[in-house]
Amino acid sequence: PGSDPTLISVLKNVASGVLDEPQIFLWGVANTGKTHVLQAMCRVASDAHKRAMYIPMKDLLFQNPESISELQDLDLVCIDDVQVIAKNSLWEKALFNFINHHRANKTTIVISSLYAPTEKLFELPDLNSRAVWGPVYKLTPLDEDQLDNALWFHANVCGLELTDEVRRYLLTHYQRDVSTMVGIIDVLDKASLQEQRKVT
Repeated sequence: PGSDPTLISVLKNVASGVLDEPQIFLWGVANTGKTHVLQAMCRVASDAHKRAMYIPMKDLLFQNPESISELQDLDLVCIDDVQVIAKNSLWEKALFNFINHHRANKTTIVISSLYAPTEKLFELPDLNSRAVWGPVYKLTPLDEDQLDNALWFHANVCGLELTDEVRRYLLTHYQRDVSTMVGIIDVLDKASLQEQRKVT
């Protein structure tokens, strides 16, 4: 996230359970790596034998809001793109209840949004207050080294081996943002599986 090694350390320690921080709100413009950060936190938590779940709100928006109430017994929940449910009264109430329930059960909640929670993101006043129950961090665009690390991480999650040469090629020839790079990795992963050979 941005160029702040302290924040990276905090998020890793929260995900692994070394640091007790019940809730964190991350916000920043598009392509600042919010999704990458949340997925990385879930990976760190899993490696520490914690029960973690990544929830992409964009994918759930048109489902029954009560579906998230069924999530139980988790150590870490990462909720991505929470701004998509803003002004949707059913989803706002469901998220409000979700946060209350999981905070009471000692689940760590990490929320991401394009917008700061101080901008009165939600119509439900109590949900706005819940959003700032913990620290709020603004993410800034990734520099080249951080984008390279994000490339490596996503490829690793996919089980795809990317050499330094391949990563340099991607960073030189394609738009330098996390969304573009993740999309390219997904395409390369499918091609590698189909052709049964490493990416070169």
